[in-house]
Formats: sequence, structure tokens, C-alpha cells
Amino acid sequence: MPAVNPSYKRILIIKPSSLGDIIHALPTLAALRDAFPESWIAWLVKREWAEILEGHPDLNEVLSVDFRPRGWASLVRVIRGRTFDLTVDLQGLFRTGFVSRLSGARARIGFADGREGSPFFYTQKVKLPIPIAKPWRLLDMHAVDRNLQVAKHLGAEIDKPRFPFPSFEKEQDEVEGWLHHAGVNPTDRLIALAPLARLEIKNWPFEKFLQVAEALCARECTRIVLIGTESQRWMGAPFQRRVGQRLVNLVGKTRVRQLPALLKRVHLLIANDSAPLHLASVSGTPVIALLGPTNHLATGPYGDGLHCIVRTSLPCSPCGRQACHNREYLECLNALSVDQVVGAANSLLMKAGFLQSGVEV
Repeated sequence: MPAVNPSYKRILIIKPSSLGDIIHALPTLAALRDAFPESWIAWLVKREWAEILEGHPDLNEVLSVDFRPRGWASLVRVIRGRTFDLTVDLQGLFRTGFVSRLSGARARIGFADGREGSPFFYTQKVKLPIPIAKPWRLLDMHAVDRNLQVAKHLGAEIDKPRFPFPSFEKEQDEVEGWLHHAGVNPTDRLIALAPLARLEIKNWPFEKFLQVAEALCARECTRIVLIGTESQRWMGAPFQRRVGQRLVNLVGKTRVRQLPALLKRVHLLIANDSAPLHLASVSGTPVIALLGPTNHLATGPYGDGLHCIVRTSLPCSPCGRQACHNREYLECLNALSVDQVVGAANSLLMKAGFLQSGVEV
């Protein structure tokens, strides 16, 4: 392992988006902080995701920027107004490589296989370890482990990845207030549903989410916590018709910092490939991940927690595409049944110890 370079006194991490990708980069930040305990570490992030990093114990500064064309003048001023010895580009795109060069740092590190020509801007290129027997398995390296290879290149220990977060005490109080207002009791089993991902190709059919909610609510003490963005408020009405007073509708209410506070509070999350899935899986909340085009080995729930991946074995899945090329549109997700998901939910709830707490599963 390379020795830690003591000259890296001011370090800039470049990982602007998205929320799930930022979560996958947190162990790299933690490893760098352990390796460079006295260094000033800043993180360049898109403004809409900056909240998740504000107050982070391992960061000295959060640089909240606008990556849209109209925001570039301000972004350049932010970068050029600071001094860095090292930049760590975990995004691997032309614009982030260019920002790395703009920083003026003499040492600029990124992935050798970065996209859009980004390696052109790096002074150090990290080559990922390729399995000798099965070289194609490189594609299956989880994003967390991929990012950690950069920290390892810089001399950091990466054997025990950790996901430190800022303190969300205020947000936890807000979440408790919402649940109290909704009439949630201490004995209620809270199952969160996140039915819509950012990309349509990642969405399990919405009607099946409704059927899952109905089936789970057939048992006593189960409440469905519905989460989504402001533009997805329309989901509330169909869920209300199906499960009535069992619904805790929080669609459009959770900001970036409130989402992890909520996901720590629920007992199970059922979601497509989306930010809530990744937040819950690293927060200790059991997760059922419904995956079709997503490579479950590369960006599925991370770690050895109580997680379950529900997927098919179709030859086209995972494809990693942003549009389906199958004649049977989204067959990889449509083939997943309601019974599969409900069965997985009951299994995880039993493993999580609900029988011990007196809740029937």
C-alpha cells in the first residue's frame, strides 16, 4: 500500500451528484479523514444535495455549486478562490475533470477508466484491480468499493468501510412529529414504500406497489409510509383508496436531510433503484430492492445487512441501459410478482425480530 503523502494539507473531493452516488462515496471520505486527520477536506456538490453533507464530522467545508451553464461563472469563482494540494474526482466526467484542473491542485486523482476523457485532467490515474480468472467481474465491483480504491491509492485503510452522517437530531424530531400527527403507535410496524425512481426504466409497476400495500395491511399494526418527491404527490390518492387510515402519506414532505432521519425510523423499505434504497441500506434499515436493469452487484444494497434483492434471471437483465430495448417492455421488472415481494417483506420482518416484540408476522 502506498504511504500517505503528508504534503496533502488541503483536499477537494469532487462528487456533485446524485444523492445515491454521494452516499456511495461517504466511506471514501471517512477513509481519507482517517489517513489525513489534520488536513482541510472540502466536498464539491450540487446545490440540491448539499444538505446531506452540511455539518458532516469529517468535512471542513461543503462547496455548494450550480453545475448548469448559468452557474459556471460562480462555480469557477468558488474553485479559483481557494487553494488545494489534492483533488479527488469520484464522478469521472469531463466537467468534473475540468473542475479538478481549474482547482490549481498539483495532484489530481481520478479513475483511469473515467468517462468523457476525464483522465486527461488527472496527474494520477487509479486502475481498478481486475480479477485474473474472471476479468469481466470488474463490472460487478460495487460503487462503494470502487470509490474506496482511490482512498487506497492514497495510502488509506479501506478494510472496514463506514458511513458517517451529520447529526440529524432536528430532522428526527420533525419526523417524530409527523408520525405522531398521523396517529402512529409505538407498536405499529412501519413499512416505507418508494414506488418511483428518477428513471422510468427502473420502476416496478405502480399497481403492484398498491397491491403490496394492501397485502401487508391485512395484518394488524402495519402502517404504510409513502415517500416521494413534490412532483409525485399524486401517489397519495390511490394509496389512500387502497389502505385508508393505514397510510402515512409523506410524499413531498421530506427534504434531503429529513429522508435519512425517516428511513432510520421505519422498520422496512421497499423500493426501486433510488436514493431511499441506498440511504436505508447504509443506515441499518432492512431493504427490499426491486431491480431490473440495475446491476445488483455494482449498485445494489451495500453490506451484509438485512437486505433482499428481488430480481429475475432473464438474459437481458441487468442491462444498465436508460431505455428498454426488449420487445416485452421492462419484462425484467414486470416479471416480479406481488407474492414475491410480500414474501420477502415477511421474511425480513421475521429476521428483524418482530416476533420478539409481540408483533404478529
